[in-house]
Amino acid sequence: MPSLQNERRQQELPFVPPLLRRLPLKRLGADAAYLAIALSCWTIGNVLALLGCVVAMFLVISHGDIDVFFSHLNNLASRYVAADLGRRAAFQHQLVWGFWIIAVIIFAVRLPRFVTRLRKELVEGPRR
Repeated sequence: MPSLQNERRQQELPFVPPLLRRLPLKRLGADAAYLAIALSCWTIGNVLALLGCVVAMFLVISHGDIDVFFSHLNNLASRYVAADLGRRAAFQHQLVWGFWIIAVIIFAVRLPRFVTRLRKELVEGPRR
């Protein structure tokens, strides 16, 4: 009978999510290191995706023709060099805003899947 009472007490305890349970310090340090590496790799992947979007935009503008692609880049570069400081600053401001908007969209779309994957991997532990 005592075992049934212990089971009843355990069932009455509030649910504690796996990520909030106390972990040994070794595991906590390993999880923190894994989280830092995974987060930096995910961020680098998103930045590369952002830069890929820029290249893809120029490829779409050039209809997939490499000569036209480099012609557009040459035109943009020559006009940038010839522009005065005010126009350069305005262009840089627009470019930064465009990058931030695209970056926020990419990060927002990819964040839920990343968090789900991290939670699953942290709960399961290392794969063997």
